[in-house]
Amino acid sequence: MDKKRLEAFTDAIVAIVVTILILEFKAPSKPDIRLVLEEWQSFAIYTISFLLIFTVWYDHHGLFKIAKRVDKRAYWANAFWLFWLSIIPYATSFSGKFPNYRGASLLYLGILFMWTISYIILSKTLIRINPEITSQLRQIGFLNGRDLIIFEGTLISGFIISFFIPIFTWIALILLTIWTVFFNRGYVKEPGS
Repeated sequence: MDKKRLEAFTDAIVAIVVTILILEFKAPSKPDIRLVLEEWQSFAIYTISFLLIFTVWYDHHGLFKIAKRVDKRAYWANAFWLFWLSIIPYATSFSGKFPNYRGASLLYLGILFMWTISYIILSKTLIRINPEITSQLRQIGFLNGRDLIIFEGTLISGFIISFFIPIFTWIALILLTIWTVFFNRGYVKEPGS
């Protein structure tokens, strides 16, 4: 399996997923800004999904930039990651239409949790294939310990608390998005890159 082809395929899928996210929005039936403003919750949920996708895609890029080799295991681990990524537009749409429905928010959190697990599986697969650069790969995104605990801890606590206080899903996701965008250490660039 050629690493560059796998990266190009993944980039194309990410672009398609982001496009599908925005296609869920329909223009108002008449020219009235109030109709647009009524959709503020959908726009907020879209923004959360968009920012999380691009932040994790950045870390994903870092994994593949550092990894020297990929094989069939990496291909399937990446496919598992793409599977969960591709469901995010559905969860975003469902949550946008029913932002106060506990089931929609729990589905959204569950999909993000599985997407994170799939990223960890992909990362560990690349480490097994590229043992000589294990320390570099472990510095990326969720693999550095602290970031994994923060990300998964927020998702799990959001999931549990949302059973009792549904709005907490969105509070947890806003905090998670802010942390991911501004405080996640991301990947460390190679010298000269």
